[in-house]
Order: sequence, then structure tokens, then C-alpha cells
Amino acid sequence: MRKLFLLLMGVMLFAGHAMAQRTVSGTVTDENGKPLPNVSVVVRGTTTGTITNEDGKYSLALPANAKALVFSSINKSPIERQIGIASLIDASLKDEDKSLQEVVVTGYGTQKKKDLTGNIASVKGAAIANTPIQSFEQALAGRATGVQITVPSGVLNAPPVFRIRGTNSISLSSQPLIIVDGVPVASGDFSATSAAGNALASINPNDIETIDIAKDAAATAIYGSRAANGVVFITTKRGKSGKARVSYNGSVSWTSVYGVPEVLNAQQYTDFKNMAAANNPNVNSTNPAGTGYTKFATATDANGNLIDTRWADIVYRQGLSHDHNLNVSGGNDNTSYYFSVGYSDQEGIQKKNDFTRKNILFNVDSRINKVLTIGGKISYSNELNLQSLGSGSLSGEAFSTNGAGRTVFNTAPNVGPYKNDGTYNVENGTSFNSNTIGRMNNSVTVGFYNPVPQLDLNRSNSESNHIQSFTYLQLKPISWLTLKSLYAIDYLFVDNEVFQTPVHGDGATLNGNASSTLGKNKRWTWANTAQFDYIFNSAHTVSALVGNEQDRRTGLGFGLNRQNLSDPAFNVLQAGFVTPNTAGLGFGENYLLSSFGRINYDFKKKYYFSGNVRNDQYSAFADKASTFWGASAGWEIAKESFWENSGLGNVINQFKLRGSYGKVGNTAGIGDYGIYSTYGSGLYGGLPTLLFNFAGNPNLQWETSSKIDVGVNLGLFEDRLRIEATRYYNDIKDLILNVPQSPSAGVPNNIPSNVGSMYNKGWEFSIAGTPIQSKDFSWNSTLNITTNKNEVTALAPGLTEILTATSLETVSRSAIGFPLGSLFLVRNGGVDPATGRRIVLNKAGQPVLYQFVVPAGQFQWTNPDGTQYKENGVAVGITQAKDGVMFGNTNPKIYGGFDNTFRYKNFDLNVLLTYQFGYFIYYGSNAGLHDMRFWNNHVDVLTAWSKPGDVSTVPRPVYGDNVSNGSGLPMSYNAFKGDFVKLKNVTLSYTFAQSLLNKAKISSARLFVSGQNLAIFTKYPGPDPEVSSNGTSNTAQGVDRNTIANGRTILFGLNIGF
Repeated sequence: MRKLFLLLMGVMLFAGHAMAQRTVSGTVTDENGKPLPNVSVVVRGTTTGTITNEDGKYSLALPANAKALVFSSINKSPIERQIGIASLIDASLKDEDKSLQEVVVTGYGTQKKKDLTGNIASVKGAAIANTPIQSFEQALAGRATGVQITVPSGVLNAPPVFRIRGTNSISLSSQPLIIVDGVPVASGDFSATSAAGNALASINPNDIETIDIAKDAAATAIYGSRAANGVVFITTKRGKSGKARVSYNGSVSWTSVYGVPEVLNAQQYTDFKNMAAANNPNVNSTNPAGTGYTKFATATDANGNLIDTRWADIVYRQGLSHDHNLNVSGGNDNTSYYFSVGYSDQEGIQKKNDFTRKNILFNVDSRINKVLTIGGKISYSNELNLQSLGSGSLSGEAFSTNGAGRTVFNTAPNVGPYKNDGTYNVENGTSFNSNTIGRMNNSVTVGFYNPVPQLDLNRSNSESNHIQSFTYLQLKPISWLTLKSLYAIDYLFVDNEVFQTPVHGDGATLNGNASSTLGKNKRWTWANTAQFDYIFNSAHTVSALVGNEQDRRTGLGFGLNRQNLSDPAFNVLQAGFVTPNTAGLGFGENYLLSSFGRINYDFKKKYYFSGNVRNDQYSAFADKASTFWGASAGWEIAKESFWENSGLGNVINQFKLRGSYGKVGNTAGIGDYGIYSTYGSGLYGGLPTLLFNFAGNPNLQWETSSKIDVGVNLGLFEDRLRIEATRYYNDIKDLILNVPQSPSAGVPNNIPSNVGSMYNKGWEFSIAGTPIQSKDFSWNSTLNITTNKNEVTALAPGLTEILTATSLETVSRSAIGFPLGSLFLVRNGGVDPATGRRIVLNKAGQPVLYQFVVPAGQFQWTNPDGTQYKENGVAVGITQAKDGVMFGNTNPKIYGGFDNTFRYKNFDLNVLLTYQFGYFIYYGSNAGLHDMRFWNNHVDVLTAWSKPGDVSTVPRPVYGDNVSNGSGLPMSYNAFKGDFVKLKNVTLSYTFAQSLLNKAKISSARLFVSGQNLAIFTKYPGPDPEVSSNGTSNTAQGVDRNTIANGRTILFGLNIGF
């Protein structure tokens, strides 16, 4: 009996083991019956799973508790199949209906895109991953309606000009609010050196899942006083249920400069400058023994070869970059995680301009039980922004003596960077400026600084350590209520280090100069929300949100500057300097306390309503509280029975009308203490004293934007073609301007006041679809078009204009009735064929001739008949203040992108075109390229006027003349249409067949090659019409003055998953 019992037990155990280990298999196909490779097949509630082979087949050993299989694949709707007793389980996956499934971030929550009544554009993270950028916003150009991106120069990690529906302020920032994973983060350039330091570079583009861009009041009002410029929601990747997935993304790229102006070679320069000197009778070009002898001459190197220096080759290089990203993600039904590390090492097109980023990201979400969920994020990034020779391309640097962009064309080609004995070619002695490049055989100074010793010996670096972290607790006590509390920190520590050699350049006048400063920027945010979601009678869907938020920011800065180095061999701050000074001192703090709410309602997915309200209390304003709001409604006509019964629904499956209105505010860039009058400390007679140094305005308030949005969304042929059209109007009031005060008022500054107004209005169009879809080939295409008109409608009483300088030059003017920052120039009338003199037009449009050298009996400014030019009987000259006109708009009237993806079997080709039309650029560098002082010149000066009857755009060369070229008198000679179409990005990729990867246990592999800025179609003569010498300035866009060019990049990459 005992033996029989043991035998029965053994049989049962064997049977149980066999049942636990039973295997199911099957085939997975698409809707058309085509086998689907690489489909994930997972036992529901476990990490047990497999993937299908290239024939769509799978086989999986089941655990004892297996009840269902989950089939999922990219761009397919997942399905479940019950297991039961079956051993053969097939599945068919349909294409994912993205219009139904796609959700967008709406601020403190998400919403299905098809239910939106506000205006939000979305960009997938995959669209910007594996691109040669430093921060995500650089890659957004042309990818969304209403979004204008201008990469200002080729300087690495310079913040791009980021505009949503135009420029929305005069003196505050027009950059949008950036929200990362629900938390507002720092943005802008935090570097205090010649190396740019965009705070958003801490976000690795490869870690981004989606980017949602909110534009109208309905979509942004939930952020109240910070929403006027739009809100950008960044969602980073998070884990998904299933077995661990490991992915590696790597690339290597080469970047080369393009569009460098073609300048004279050594012999051309020498001959041309000697001719110009001979044309100026006030210059001694013939008597070597006389005063001011001016003679240009070539020189030879130690080997007897002619020195012919192309300074662009000294300043620029081909930059080599490489990027590596590794991530691991996975989870089960209760916990998911995403962990990534990244390393990026990029060389800029300017020598010694480098960017290095090391980053770590960890996201985790864990459902403890049916009620409680916890989670969090830890992100750390270290960024090195390196520079030695200043680029001259950041805001305020346009006329920097050592600017690389300027050095390329203002330094003579007939001198070299080294003397024949191998030492640096710098001027010595007292008869010439000893801090300029050596003149060699020239008798006059022929450049400012020699860039080579500065490249070799100087440093201007910035290192950022950025910590972004949050933790949250979420309770769901009942099915329709979700309570959430989130606490986040954003700490940004910036270490700036500068060393300027005493050998040459800016440091020479101080006998060496070194600084080290530290900026400590700390921020914490605490948000608490309650979300209600309920459907009544299967027809009324209600979603409501209430919450409060606190946001606290502090900024501290301190450091040391030391000058007068005791030994030129030292190159660190701690060495033997004589003169110590404080540096980088700063202190600031602010606090924002907010309450907010939102309600969304729809009836049978046909009639929609949404409302947002927020009350903000901000420490920077006297009246601490203000309320902002937005409301919107929508009507889905295609859901009406009359539409469906008419048969129109078979063609137009979506026909949604929507509209919104609301009021939002702007605080970005306002000082922490603008409402206060403050005093500074000082010494008087050796005793401590106070000095009135700032007059505040206790009545200062938020800038406000009232926004109207009306649009239509169409979906045709089951969304194979999608069309969106929107009309928007943004009325901006209470603009903060620094109002000039009467000298008798005795105040030390112009007082900030809410006095200005302006508007932006325009259209947005988006057409997206799949023109071709077959078994082996598909073509997806998206065209977006945005129009924008900006106009200033009011300034301060008595204030008729705002002039904004580009360092030493002022060409940007904002005035009532004109677009912000329009070009204010004297009009060019060409060159007089009889005399070779520059012709300009006075205010009335009448021609006036100018000559730099005035012979006896003649006049500097004359009428065409040679008589002296007079106004009201008084001899005067042409000036910008008196004769300048609003010449042209600098903000594009039309911009957008055309994105196409072609797929053939395993090959993908993506082509992105971007464009901007309807604006002007002041090419200030063109003035330098035609300056008749020692500057080198563009080769077109060889066609300059030389004899009566010549027809030329270049006047008669006269040495010393810097008026006829537009430097001394800003004129339209240097203004050009900026219209362009740019081949922004082309990517060709190949995805390996699964059958080739299975043996190596690789789940996916993709090789790709891409090019950025491959071609520009434009009549603009400068390097690139996508330029901004004044950075993100609101009132001085459209200026290209001594800015280094952008780069053209070729990249090779690999994506591989396990």
C-alpha cells in the first residue's frame, strides 16, 4: 500500500511539473495576414516572455499560474489572449489608432489628444534623439506649428531663440516656461564666461519620450503668471511592464564650418590697401621718412615662402564629436523603472570651443497596493563648456576685440601668427600699439589681437553641476479620486573660471587677469493636487482638478578676481598675482504661492468644455496676488447623427471646431526686488556710507496677455489625412518698460513701469498624412505653416521709441505702429557712376552724395549737382537719428517645416526642411568686410569703382573711410532679405532583420547616417540667415554682426537593444 501511495504521488508531481512547464506557440500577423517579427509575447502579470521571429512565430514555456498572454509591438494596438488549455495561440495586431490612443501633457495631468479643446503641438522624442545638439530645443525647428527656433551661432550650447507665436515682451523674457516631468526647471544661459552654458543642456535628448508645446490660454493658463510665452512639457522615458530591456545608442560626427566670407589674399590685400591709401591725399603713402607713412607690403616666412594667412583656418576646425547612451528599463504590473547613463563629447567649429556632458537619470514608479503609489526621479548632469578665444557671438560681444568671428576678416592676410623665429607674432616697442598682432613689413597696424596666443594660453570655461529630483506619493482611495503630492528640487551650481595671459590680448593691459566665481542656484517646488474623474450615465465625462503649489528660488554668487601676474609662467588664480578683487557677487530670492483648478467636460464625445484658473502670489510684486484663467469649447461635428447618416463620415471622420479665450501673465526676467528702492554700500573719506543706487516702483505688476484662439481639426479617410487650421490673436498689455526720468527727479535709473502694449496675430496650418502605404513602401509627410504679425501699440507717455544697441552699433528700433525691433537705417542709393561716391537718401527720399576726403572748394555732403547739401538753409550731414527710416521687419512673417519619412522594407529615409520668410537681417559683418581701414575685405571690393562711368556697388576705395561702407552710418547697404529654405536634417537608416539578430540574442539593431544643415537656399550673402548676434533679445533680433557661422554635421550612429 505504501509503495502504491508513493507511486501515485510521483505520478501527480510529474503531471504537475509537466503542466507547469507546458509550452504554447503560435504566429502573430498584422491586419493583412503578414507575419510580424519582434512582437513581445508576455505572460500577463509576469516578466516571462519572448519575441516573435522574422516569420512571426513564437514558442513560450508557461509557468503554472499563467492565464493570459499579452501581445504588443511598436505602432500596434496591444491585445490579450486567454490561454485556457490551448497549446496553439495565434494573434493579429492592428495598427495603433494614434488619434485615439495618443495623450498629451496638459499641466498637472494628461489628456487624450482627441479630447483637447486647447492648442497643444506634440513632438516625439525619437524625432530629436541621436542628433548633434546640446539641448533639445535646438532640434525643434520646423517640427511644430507656432514654434520658431533660431540657432544664434556656431557656439556650442548657446541657448537658441525659442519663440511661440512671436515675441511676447519688450524687456522681459519671451522664452517659454519649461516643465520637465511636471516640474518647472531653470532655463537660459547661466555661464559667466565666453563659453555659453544653457541650463537645458542637462536634459539628455535621448532620454526624452515626448515634447508637448502649449500655445493658447486654454492650454497654458494652469501656469498663470508664467504662461504668456507658452509652456513646453518635457516627459522623460519611464519603464514599462515586461522583462528588462537594455539599449545602447551611440554616434560619431564631424562638424565643419560653412559660409565663411571669401576675403582678399595677401597680394590682393596689399595692392588694394595701397591703392586706397593713394586715393586719400591726407594719408602719407609715398614718403617713408614722413609722419604717418602708410604702406602695405607682403612678407615671407623662414623658408622664403610668401605669407598668405587665411585666418579662418586659424580660428575654425573640423570638430569631432561622439555620443554614447545606455539605458535599462523594465518592470512588472506594480513597479517600473528606467535607468540611463550618457556621455557626450563635442568639439565646436571654433578651436578650443568644446562641450562635454555626463548624465545619469533614474525614474521609478511603484504601486504599493490598490490605493497607494509612490515614485520619483533622480537626475544628475555635469556639463563642461570650454572656450579660450572669445567667439564674439554671444550677446554683448559683437565688437569684442578678440572675437573669433571678427578676427577672420579684420586681420591682414599678409602677416602670420608666428614670427620667423617661431615666437608669437605680436607687436613690440612703443611706436606702435604693443598689444596688437605684429605688422611685419607693413608700416601700420594691420589687426587687433593675434588669435593664436589666446587660443594657446587663455581659458574661459564654465562647469555646471545640475541636480534635478523629485518624489511623489499618490493615493487613489476610490476609483474616481486621485490625490497626489510631489516635492522637487532643481539645484544648479555653476563654476566659472577665466584666465587671460599677460603675453597678449585682453590680459596684457592688466599684466594677466584671472577670475573664479561660483553661482549657486537652488529651487524647490511642492505641488499638491486632487483629481476627480467620473462618467455619468455613459454620456457625461467630467474631469476636475484642484491644487496648490509653492515655488522657492534662491541665487547666490561669489568669487575672486586677481590681476597683475608676477610671473607670466603662472596660469592659475592661486598663483602670484598682486591685485585681488571681489568678483561675481550676487544675491537673490523669490517665492511663488499658487492655487489652481481645472474642469473638463464632454457630452458623448461631441460637445466639449474646459476651464482653467490660477491665482498666483509672487514676492517680486507689490500687489502680491493676481488671477489668470482660460476657457475653451469644442464641437465634434463628425459625431453628430446627421453627419454620420449623410455618408460624409465615410470621408471626413473628424470635424472638430474649437475656440478658446483667456488671460495669462509673464514674470520671466523680472528682478527679484524691482518694487523696492535700494542702496549700495561704499566708502566716503574712508568711512562706510550708503549710496542710492536703484529707484523701484511699488506699483509694478505682471505683464498680461489676452489670447483668442479659433480653429478646426479635420481627419479624412480614417485619419490618413489630417488637417488643422488655427487663427490666433494675442493682445499683450502692461508691458514693463524702463521709463526715462527727468534729471531733476534725482533718481539713479529709469524706473520700471507697466506702460507698454503690443499684439501678435496670425494663422497656423498643419497638413499631415500618409500619401502612400503599401506592403513594402510607405511615405508619411507633415507640412506646417505659421504666419505672425507683430506690432507695438503703446509705449510710455512721451516715449516714442526704444533703441537697442548691438554693442557699439544701434540698428534696432521699436516704435508705435511697427514690429518690435525693426531695422532703423539710412537708405542706400548706390554708387554715383561719375564720382564713385556713396549715395544715401535723406528722410524725404532725396539723394545725397558723401565723400570721406573733402578737396578744397568741395563739400562732404552734396546734392547730385555738386552743391552743398542743406536743410532749411543750414549745411548739415546725413545722420541716422535724423534721416533713418524703419527699413524692415526682423521677425519672420512666415515660418515652418516640411517633414517627410520614406520607408522601404528595412530602410528609412527622413528629410526635414525648415523655412522662414518675410524678414530682413542687418548683416553688420558686411560693413566690416568693406571697411576701408586696415580691415581685410570681401573679394567683391576688387570690382569697386575706379573711373567715371563704372557701375559698381562698392564706392571708390579711400583709406580710412568707414562711413561709405555703413559702419559709421548704419545704412540699408548692409540689410538683406533673410528668407531661406534649409535642408535641416536628412537621416538614412537600416533596421536589421530579426533573423540575423536572434543568434546573438539581440532584440533590435539599427544603423543610420544623418546630416544637419546640409544646404541653404537663400539670397542672404552671410554665412547663415538663421542667426542672432544678440542672443535671445526681444528688441534686437535680425542682426548678424561679427558672428561665427553655424556648422554642417555628418553623423554615423548605431541603436541596439537586448
